[in-house]
Amino acid sequence: MRDVKIKICGLMREEDIEMCISEGVDVIGLVVEYPVSVPWNMERERAKELIEYFRECTVTEEASSKVCIVTGGDAEKITELGRYLRPDYIQMHYKENAEDVKTVSEALRDIGVEIIKTIPNDTDEMVRQSGEDSPGKCGRTFQEAGAKILLVDARGPENAAGSSSLLDAELYHRVRQAADIPVMAAGGITGENISEILDMICPDMIDIMTGVEESYGIKSYEKLVGIMNKIR
Repeated sequence: MRDVKIKICGLMREEDIEMCISEGVDVIGLVVEYPVSVPWNMERERAKELIEYFRECTVTEEASSKVCIVTGGDAEKITELGRYLRPDYIQMHYKENAEDVKTVSEALRDIGVEIIKTIPNDTDEMVRQSGEDSPGKCGRTFQEAGAKILLVDARGPENAAGSSSLLDAELYHRVRQAADIPVMAAGGITGENISEILDMICPDMIDIMTGVEESYGIKSYEKLVGIMNKIR
């Protein structure tokens, strides 16, 4: 089996949560109160229902899967969401800066919530968020602020609802070389190209959303199994 962890994002149904757990997915992702309109977005009350269902399933099946909420906005709002939902991870995926990462990670440390921070795709945004103009230094700044996982994603706030943007392999390599924490890769990963991507960048983790969907928020058993088999 390849030494790579898999996150499946954009889950919206109990049956898809159960499917991901049974297939050995490492992290399931719920998009919660994201600042930009996207098809997978949900209110915190629905996310709480799904997280409670997830916890019941992992106990029943003695599974090791974790749950992540993907959100964005100011540090106070993200901290409030974290305390209300108590996920294993919060993915800060909007325009949060290093100080926001530090504030949220420190505020939620006592309940064991860890931060995943997305590396901006735009140099000006890297500078605004981290004070650095290179992906590696930007990643190191987020790491020092308290992030436990970094994410290199073809999606950002400007194309959050898209499904055709492809992973930037060079950007991933530059972040991976500088970081001492896991770096996750996302962007256009499907059953057709996953083997090539794994061979090309050897990621610590991969994050897939539309690549295992039949339609927005509806996951495909066949696509998920096909991807998991190729990883194995």
